[in-house]
Amino acid sequence: MLKLAIQPPPHANPGVPLYPPLAARLSSETSIFTQLSQTWAVATLIDYGSGEILHDQLGGKVADSAHPLPESGIGTNDSSRERDRAYFYFPDLVIGEPGRYRIRVSLMQMERSPDGSTEDVVRVLETADSRGIKVDHGAISRSRPNSRERAFLRVLQEDGQDVPSHRSP
Repeated sequence: MLKLAIQPPPHANPGVPLYPPLAARLSSETSIFTQLSQTWAVATLIDYGSGEILHDQLGGKVADSAHPLPESGIGTNDSSRERDRAYFYFPDLVIGEPGRYRIRVSLMQMERSPDGSTEDVVRVLETADSRGIKVDHGAISRSRPNSRERAFLRVLQEDGQDVPSHRSP
């Protein structure tokens, strides 16, 4: 199951990387390690009101391959038997224009063609939408990660990811 581990801030300035950075986690009751090499996630900007996909209006790293977590995981999520198995990290997303948005993270998987042809099939397995983000010049962005998000930021750091410190406008 795909869920957002770290939500973007509710307010942001145009052209300034979002803090906290967006991260998603993939959880499952069973090990999915063998499937991760064909799994990635894509972040897309969505208009808050209409739900329209806003192509090419989200800057920064908008795609990430799956990063496996140790089998011990970082604990269970809301479901009692599911464990976090992998994550996707988007450290420098930028929204260039004022407006109200959401960011949709789509879980993608490459599947080999069943007939053995050279064309593979890409499937969108799941999506997860962020809370709303209001982007405006002079927005006061004092969003701080909550305790669960801070714990996930530590997991990212321990895995060698470059985690930015809080950014001011």
